[in-house]
Amino acid sequence: MGILFHFLLGFITSFLGTIFPSMLSMTTVKISIRETKKKAVSFAFGVSFIVIGQAYVAVAFSKILLSNPAYLHTLQKIGTVVFTGLTIFFFYQAFKVQKKKEGQERKIKGVVSGMLFSLLNMFAIPFYFGVTSSLAMMDWYEFLPLNNLCFVLGSSLGTFSLLSLYVRLAKRIEKRMLWLANKMDYILGTVTALVAIFNLIDLTT
Repeated sequence: MGILFHFLLGFITSFLGTIFPSMLSMTTVKISIRETKKKAVSFAFGVSFIVIGQAYVAVAFSKILLSNPAYLHTLQKIGTVVFTGLTIFFFYQAFKVQKKKEGQERKIKGVVSGMLFSLLNMFAIPFYFGVTSSLAMMDWYEFLPLNNLCFVLGSSLGTFSLLSLYVRLAKRIEKRMLWLANKMDYILGTVTALVAIFNLIDLTT
C-alpha cells in the first residue's frame, strides 16, 4: 500500500465524514448566501488547514493506543464521561429558546473564522482516530511517516473539497440546511448519548 493509497484513504474518509450537516458546513452555506462565495471559500480553507493538525494528532494517538491496548480501557472510561457531559450540554442547548435577529448576527472573517470554528469541532480528532484505528486493524493502513503525511493532507483536501461543494450548492440546499440547523443540537445530543451508552455497556460486560 503506497502513499497514493493513503492519500486517497484520507481524502475519501474526510469527504464522506463531512457530508453530514454540521456547524462547519452550515456556516459555510450561510456565508456563501449572506455574504460572498469568496469569503465562504476562505472560511473552508481555514477549516481545512486546522484539519491537518487534527488528523495528525488522531493518527499519532491511533499508533500509540494500538501498540498499547491497556490504554484503551482508560480512554474508554474518560470518553464515556465526556460524551455524557456533551449529551447534557447539547440537549440543554436544544431546549433553550434563542431568538437571534438576522441584523444582530456577527460577520464571519474568512480564513481566521474558519480556523477558529474548526478548532471548536470536538468530533474531528475522535473521527480521524476511529478511521485510522479501524483501517489499521483491517490492515489497510500502515503507520509510516510518509503514509501519515499523505493521509493527513488527503484528509484536509477532502474536507476542503466537500465544503467547496457546499459553497456551489448553497442556494439549492439552504432551506434543508436551516431546518437541520434547528435540529442539530438534538441530533448531536442523540449521537453523543448513543456513544456514551455503548461505551458503558462495553465497560460493564
